[in-house]
Amino acid sequence: MNRRAFLAGLALASFAPFTPSAGARGRTIVGGRVALRTPWPIGPIDPHRIDDPLAAIFGEALFDTLYAQSPDGQIVPVLAETEPEPDGANLRVKLRTGLRTARDKPFGTKDAAASIARARASGGRGWLADIPAPRDDGRALVFPTKDAARLTRALASPLVAMVPIGYSPESPDGTGPFRHGIRDGALLLTRNRLAARGPAFLDEITVRAAPNVSASLLAFEGGSDDIGWFERGLHSVRAGSSRFDFGAVGWAVLFTGRDANDWDGPGIAQSVADGIPYSRVANLHLGAAWPETSVQGWGGPPVTLIVREDAPWLVDVANAIAATVTRPSHEVTVKPVSAAELASRRASRMFGLALDVVRNIAPGGASAMVALATADNPTRAQEIMQHPPKLGDVAARTLTRTLRAGVVGEVRVVGGRVNDLVLVPSGSGFGFDLGASFRTKR
Repeated sequence: MNRRAFLAGLALASFAPFTPSAGARGRTIVGGRVALRTPWPIGPIDPHRIDDPLAAIFGEALFDTLYAQSPDGQIVPVLAETEPEPDGANLRVKLRTGLRTARDKPFGTKDAAASIARARASGGRGWLADIPAPRDDGRALVFPTKDAARLTRALASPLVAMVPIGYSPESPDGTGPFRHGIRDGALLLTRNRLAARGPAFLDEITVRAAPNVSASLLAFEGGSDDIGWFERGLHSVRAGSSRFDFGAVGWAVLFTGRDANDWDGPGIAQSVADGIPYSRVANLHLGAAWPETSVQGWGGPPVTLIVREDAPWLVDVANAIAATVTRPSHEVTVKPVSAAELASRRASRMFGLALDVVRNIAPGGASAMVALATADNPTRAQEIMQHPPKLGDVAARTLTRTLRAGVVGEVRVVGGRVNDLVLVPSGSGFGFDLGASFRTKR
C-alpha cells in the first residue's frame, strides 16, 4: 500500500499527516536514508518546463497538484478539497484550508491561480489550451467551464504543479512529501513535516550527479549507494539487490533546426531516429526495441548535434546517434553546450540538430502527442489540444510524423535497489513515488 492509498484508506480528515502510532501501517517503517546518483544535472528544478529532467524524475517528491491520478486510474482531489462543484455555467474548485509549503509559506487560491498561469506560459501552453483561466474568489478557483472530467484531468498533470507565488527554480518550494536542499553539491530531499498529504516515510534522500552512467553502477555495486541507475552493477550484480522498472518519465527527442536546410521538415527527425538500429543503443536503456527499418542516415548538410553538457546520459545518446547516422559529406558532429545555450538556440531554431528531453505529462497517446508538439511548436500543441485526435496507448515515436521532432527512446526510471528499500511506483503510471517509498530496516 502506498502512502496516498494508506492515508485515503484510513479516511483521515483532509489527508492528515501520518503518525507513527497508526497501527494499520503494518510493517512500514518511518525513517531511514537513501543515497543514489544519476547521470543528470543537479541544479534548478522547474515543474512547469516540458524539458526539465529533474522535474520529470523528482518533481513528485517536491510538488503536489490540485488533483492526481490514483493507482486505479481515478482522478482524486489532492490540494483541492473536493471534486469541482457546479455553479451555474462554472465549476468551483475549492482548496483545502491551512496549506503550507515546505518553507512554511501559506498556500492559497492566489498561489494556485498563479501556478496555473505560470504553467500555461511555459510547458503547459498546449496542455491547458482548452482550459479557461480561473477567477479567484478567495476560497475557490472558478473556471468558466462545465467539463469537470477534462478540468480535473488537466489539473492532475505534473506539468500543472502547485508552487507559491514568486517561485524560484533555484530554490524550489512546494507542498510535497520532501523539502528541497543542496549539500556539498548534491540534491538533498529531507522529510517535509508540513506536507499536504503527510510527510515522506524516509528521512532523507541524497542525489548526486554522476559524471557518467558507470559511476552510478560502480557506486551501487560497491555498496555506497542504495539505488543503481539502469542496472545492479557495472562488473557484477550486487548481492541482495532487486531490479525495478517504473516506466518512462519522458523521451530523448531529436529536433531538426534551420541549419538543416531541406532536411528541416516534418517527419524527418523521426525517420532518422527510426533508422538507428536498436542494437546500436541497447546499452543506453532507451526502452523496448523498435521495429527495424532501413537505415536512414543523415542526408542533410554537415551539422552539429547540440546537447546539454551537464547531462552525461544524454551526451552518450547524442554520440551514439552521430556515430550511427553520419555519412560522407553529411557528417554529424556532437557539440555539448550549456543548458541555457541549448534552450536559447532551440527557441530560435538556429541549429542543425538538437537532442533534448521531453517530459511525459499524462497517460495516453494524446497526452504524449501534446507533450512532443509543445517541445517542437507550442502553437501546434494548442491546435492538437483543442481538436484532440482519438488515440489509444500508442508508441510515442508514431506520433511525430507532422513534427520536426523524433523520439529516439525513453527516459526510464529503472535500475537496481537494495532489498530493504521498498520503492513505490507513481499513481500516474510513470516514475516513482518517493514520498510513499520506505525502508524495512532502520
